[in-house]
Amino acid sequence: MKFAYADPPYLGNGYRYAAMHPEALTWDDPETHRALIARLVADYPDGWALSASSTHLHTLLPMCPPNVRVLAWCKPWAKYLPGISPAYGWEPVLMRGGRKIARDQMTARDWHVGNHSPRKHKPEGFVPGMKPRGFCRWLFGAFNAMPGDTLDDLFPGSGAVTAAWAEWVGEPDPMPRLPLMAEAAN
Repeated sequence: MKFAYADPPYLGNGYRYAAMHPEALTWDDPETHRALIARLVADYPDGWALSASSTHLHTLLPMCPPNVRVLAWCKPWAKYLPGISPAYGWEPVLMRGGRKIARDQMTARDWHVGNHSPRKHKPEGFVPGMKPRGFCRWLFGAFNAMPGDTLDDLFPGSGAVTAAWAEWVGEPDPMPRLPLMAEAAN
């Protein structure tokens, strides 16, 4: 099976990446997200996932087919901003498809609890918003992905998702690196 994962700049947050990638500002336009969702639907019938922000679900969900699920990545540690309540302690992942599970397989949860990649240590290749290995393993499990499957990481950024995929399917890590502190516990 062939899956895709998309983690573009979240709607309204393109400015955070504009210094590294000037085209990131195009992601502040909902139509750019609509085109991405249309591409995911057309090119990845086996399954795809799209990370998003909770504040823009009302914009993104109407762009999706009715069989899209909203999964939750819950973060035990969240940034608490003055005057903002409730805190932003989770991120939605829009998911469609995946391999059906056999009766003897464990059912994947539609939620994952795990911290984000630590910023204070800023490992080589760190990109804001990069996903930790625990998140990746949860996502691959939700797809019921297996060796022999392929995953297209449409926004490779740090390469962390690609490295986690190689580990998942038993291939050599294309970007060997030391594990991050947060990954050691996952």
